[in-house]
Amino acid sequence: MDPEVDALVRAGDIEGAARRAREKGLYRRSAELLALLGRHAEAAVVALEAGEWRSAIDAALSSGDERVIAALCDELGKRGDVAEAAAAHARITQRHDVAARILEPLFPAEAGQGWYERGEYLYAARCFDRAKDVGKTIVSYEQHLSQYPEDTEAAERLAVLRAGRGDDEGAVRALQLAARHQAGAPALQKLVEALRRVGLEGAARVVIRRLRAIDPSASLEVDAYGASLPRGQSEERYAGRYRVVRQVGSGASGRVLEAVDELTNETVALKVLSVGDDKGAAFARFMREAELARSLDDPTLVGMRALDPEGPTIVYDWMPGGTLTDRIGTASLAEVRAISQRVLRALSVLHRHGVVHRDIKPSNVLFDPAGQARLGDLGAAHLSDLGATVTGGLVGSLPYMSPEQITGGAVSAATDLYSFGCLLYQLLTGQTPFAGPDFVDQHLHEAPPKVSSVRPALGTEYDALIDTLLAKDPEERPRDAFECERLLSALSFREVDDERRTLSRRSSIPPPMSARASGAAYLAPTQRPDRWIDQRLAREVERIEVDPQRRDTLYRWAGLGSSDLQTIVDIDDPHDEHSPIVAYALVVDDGERALADQLDGAERGRVLAALSEVGFDGVSAGRSPCVRSRLFGAVALASALSAR
Repeated sequence: MDPEVDALVRAGDIEGAARRAREKGLYRRSAELLALLGRHAEAAVVALEAGEWRSAIDAALSSGDERVIAALCDELGKRGDVAEAAAAHARITQRHDVAARILEPLFPAEAGQGWYERGEYLYAARCFDRAKDVGKTIVSYEQHLSQYPEDTEAAERLAVLRAGRGDDEGAVRALQLAARHQAGAPALQKLVEALRRVGLEGAARVVIRRLRAIDPSASLEVDAYGASLPRGQSEERYAGRYRVVRQVGSGASGRVLEAVDELTNETVALKVLSVGDDKGAAFARFMREAELARSLDDPTLVGMRALDPEGPTIVYDWMPGGTLTDRIGTASLAEVRAISQRVLRALSVLHRHGVVHRDIKPSNVLFDPAGQARLGDLGAAHLSDLGATVTGGLVGSLPYMSPEQITGGAVSAATDLYSFGCLLYQLLTGQTPFAGPDFVDQHLHEAPPKVSSVRPALGTEYDALIDTLLAKDPEERPRDAFECERLLSALSFREVDDERRTLSRRSSIPPPMSARASGAAYLAPTQRPDRWIDQRLAREVERIEVDPQRRDTLYRWAGLGSSDLQTIVDIDDPHDEHSPIVAYALVVDDGERALADQLDGAERGRVLAALSEVGFDGVSAGRSPCVRSRLFGAVALASALSAR
């Protein structure tokens, strides 16, 4: 106690006593007196000068002055010796926001957790971002945007983070959200690049038109926006040295990944088994593929580098030229001859070693850095005396499958030559020999249309070879790959003057699209002819033909990214006013189908609002087909675009 200060208190001069106590360095006493006067803000400042941070917090909170509280938090946040303890004291008083503010400068991760628990997701995202915890930053931004979807700045930041982790599809979703709420030019530039990366160049061009309305100097070229988004590096690794860049394909039993060998800095392909146990049939086939690939070292086959049995993972040479799928309908006849010869030489290597490939198709023909075709994927290969009977169900791809594979008969070199015949037919005409969907009956009982009838400009010189290769009886096909190559060499493969894009669209694999991402492919239809498999998404997609007059509506639909509209993942636009546009829409899970005007209240309102935003016309929006999905609620179906 100080006599002078006490005397002032007894005289009733509390303000004077507080001032005198502070002058004498009696900060705690001064703070107490100021608090008695209700001057909590000053009391907080004085208490902090005394090092009494608990009293300072109590006084600041009692003041209710947010400026004082903020200043106190800033000051305490600089003091590493007391920041955590001060934050703990703030939590005791149930002021978790104050605790988070104190922790932000020195302990941003803890501050972020505090903000997150309070539901202050934007503050949490900024703290986690400062702490370089990308995963929690992304989650926080997503939570924030679920409450405030109009925050375009947050959506743009989320997109950058997702792209930085290699999640380009996540970046597209975030930027589409920003675009729906009047995003500026920088966000639209990022959206163009994100759409390009996932293979949606058509939608990217729509965004460019919108961007140029804001900035007329913006480039018309989709490729000009590559610097807008970071290029992510995946954190996924295999065998300790292979860093995954992206997934380029998937199937029922595994995935194919592009990766970097961090020991050599070379790009490689990883084939990773993802189903079954060590005793399962899938594992046995996988290990047999590895053994075959290791023993068959030939420049016409995709080379194997290593095997990690713990994965299990096979490491292959990377084929930067993509697959033959991307060249169907566009390859010149000279290229068709060169590719066919390479495939036949690869088959001759396999057959000499007693191996039947059993899955010859465009996606299994890949191109190396020199542009040379190589045969890959020995996962379905059959190792035997070339005369064993295959059991255990169909192995291969139905559009290219020989009759003996379908019936479970003996496989031989002739089996692969039949599949090669289907492949050659497709290279020449742009379509597979049989249209499906009942490939089984067609392979067993029907004769395919002549090449000359599908593409008259070629004449009849290719008909005899195709007829021989596609003979139902294996004994009537060429004796081996050498004989087939001799027959092939006798053909001219002279270029003809016809429009490649007029080739029939009736194909087990659609014509190449400029909008398709590298490595993506649409595989043969499932049991339903309108359903296809998109390897990039590992999901079924629906193929929809759209009248060219609806081109703008289609692109708006694709670019909007609304959760109330069926997602359109790709567009094949031939830029021909007389040809239909083909859209590929992500299949909505089966649910109750209805028309928009049959939906209830809020669902109907959301769907009609989404259709209105697209600018839907021609058919009453209220009569548009919808599905009430278990996962997404009511969704307007893209098939409405086909309505006349």
